[in-house]
Amino acid sequence: MKLIDLLATGWAEIRAHKMRSFLSFFAIAIGIATFFYTLSILSQRYRDIERAVELAGKGRLDVSTEHPLDTDQYQELKNMLPEGTSLSFVTDNSFERMYYKNNTISSFLNYGVFPSWADSNFVYRLEGRFINYTDIENKNRVMVLMVFPHEKEERDLWKWNHHDPDEDPPQDIKDFTYRHNLLGQQVTMNDESFTVVGILHAPETKDDPRFPEEKERIVPVFIPHTTWYELQPAWQENFSEKIRVITGDERTVRQAANTVTTFLRSQFGKNEKPEIKFFHETAKARTKEAREDLNNMLFLGLIAMIAGGIGIMNVTMAVIFSRTKEIGIRRALGATRRDILTQFLVEAMLLGFCGSIAGMVLGYGAVLHLAVNTKEMTFSWWVVVLSVLIAISTSFIFALYPAWKASNLKPVDALKYE
Repeated sequence: MKLIDLLATGWAEIRAHKMRSFLSFFAIAIGIATFFYTLSILSQRYRDIERAVELAGKGRLDVSTEHPLDTDQYQELKNMLPEGTSLSFVTDNSFERMYYKNNTISSFLNYGVFPSWADSNFVYRLEGRFINYTDIENKNRVMVLMVFPHEKEERDLWKWNHHDPDEDPPQDIKDFTYRHNLLGQQVTMNDESFTVVGILHAPETKDDPRFPEEKERIVPVFIPHTTWYELQPAWQENFSEKIRVITGDERTVRQAANTVTTFLRSQFGKNEKPEIKFFHETAKARTKEAREDLNNMLFLGLIAMIAGGIGIMNVTMAVIFSRTKEIGIRRALGATRRDILTQFLVEAMLLGFCGSIAGMVLGYGAVLHLAVNTKEMTFSWWVVVLSVLIAISTSFIFALYPAWKASNLKPVDALKYE
């Protein structure tokens, strides 16, 4: 028989026994739904990881040292690194209290940064401007605040509201900056007047592609690196410095780490042991976690597919049992064993195909209801193709033995069967 005839015959058989066919491909559909959901989520997680790496900067490393660094050291290290490398110094954080008119504001951390801080993980909408090199050189009293949106599910931001019982309790900076636009306003911190020159509007949690450990847990406030140290010279002995290098290429990140280590030891002695973190190792860890989750979900899908395959096998055996006389007539009319084998395999694969379609519909619904961020979800063509191939292959494998048994029935014995 031609393939078109086999498909027509198989489809007619499926339509003639709708309930039996439904029960046959239902388990296949459940398995495919699990596969489709898992592969879709995994595919999105891989894209999120790629996005996070691209946003963080390729060839990124973060170094911590207990020693303060100044602008001369910044320029010296910058000259040691390859051209085009992004270098940023960030002071350790300090808890502060800010005053605006008659309001006391707290629950934020104050960082001293270079303009190059914005070269990595800049997911914010900038209103106004960021810290520039003129601010660094002149030690300007300028400030950039971060504002968080009000979300349905509030992010877990740590709050620091310790205060003198005799004073009015300070207002949380997240709530205050959400209600008041401080751009261009004068605020007071450490008995110094600062001009708010920029507002960083943070994205909602679901729209933030950064890794969890890269996201803010406490509201940050940024001032020029040089200003930070001038405000409190004693901080130089109590706080550490963070160095961020982005080489633009993961192949050069080890060399950059050696350069930074050499520089720090030349400045602070051979016993200097900076703490170095390679961002690509974090990305690899995230990828490994995604694969482990995939294996767990695929195991459940595999069990469902085996159950579906057993269902296909049982149905195929029942079909052969009920159509034994038909098989005998076809053999007597000249049908070969291969024709019989092919006919039942095609019918089983049609059931598998129908199961894959139903399974993908179920999986798509699961993605829409269970995915963290459906706006960012995309469905790769390979997930669809793989889901169909898995369903058809499972049906083929589990129907092979019953179909082989049917093809080996002797015409005489089959014709005698009632």
